[in-house]
Amino acid sequence: YVDEWRIRYGIIAEMAVSGDATLCPIPAEVATAVYRIVQEALTNVARHAEARQVTVLLDKPEGEVRLIVEDDGRGFDVDATLARTRRERRLGLAGMRERVVLAGGTLEIESAPGLGTTVYARIPLERR
Repeated sequence: YVDEWRIRYGIIAEMAVSGDATLCPIPAEVATAVYRIVQEALTNVARHAEARQVTVLLDKPEGEVRLIVEDDGRGFDVDATLARTRRERRLGLAGMRERVVLAGGTLEIESAPGLGTTVYARIPLERR
């Protein structure tokens, strides 16, 4: 998906995967959640960030999946945007958070005007 997105939007996009998938396979529901979070994060980059570059990192240490999507775009005020998202019932950031929470994980968003954005998701891989 990252390669297709890069071609479509003409933004430099890199993907790196680390960890050993053979030690701890990713359950289908977690893999789907990670895919959808990447989709939404990259959609936000394309629509709002005015970024030149984005990096997607997927780490699979034993027992969890860690996802980081980081861009060098214009950034935003996280608290104000989340408040507006709740008022206007927008689904982007809220949808990412909901997917992570339903999978038993956590989501953090770091950003500031002019400093880009980083989305961190951690999802445990315990037996469900």
